[in-house]
Amino acid sequence: MTRGQYGVKRDTDEVVILRIYRGVIHHLPFRWTEWLMLWPAFGMWIVLQVDTAMFSKSASFVYLAQYASESTWATVLGFLGVLRLFALTVNGTFEGFAFSPHIRAATSLIGVLIWSRFSLGIFMAAVNSEGAWSGVVAWSLPVIIELVNTYRAWSDVRREHD
Repeated sequence: MTRGQYGVKRDTDEVVILRIYRGVIHHLPFRWTEWLMLWPAFGMWIVLQVDTAMFSKSASFVYLAQYASESTWATVLGFLGVLRLFALTVNGTFEGFAFSPHIRAATSLIGVLIWSRFSLGIFMAAVNSEGAWSGVVAWSLPVIIELVNTYRAWSDVRREHD
């Protein structure tokens, strides 16, 4: 137990949770697109674990299945989501940590690479295997958002060093 403001005893865990909450809320207006990218990463992680035959149900996933299995894609996307959540939590909570924008930038760059491969698979299926063109439109959006996130994070890195 620690003594907080006005001498009131507080549990240390409570203080940490409150600090994380405040940090996240403070940075949310500036980082909302990074928080938004948790949805496709964790959403597809869950869906690919629940529907282990998803790639065989649609021609849009033919090339994704050639790149890797549903379980491998689930692992990669789950890792991306956890990495992003870590980066955003550190960024919002520990302002004095000098490498926070670097972690966000690296996470966004990894996101660009993963979502580029994912959307390329959907695009190749649309071109060559009667996949849906709507999938190309929908799955190219995470790539665009991650490019914006990468630019913003590297801009923060530059600001830190100026």
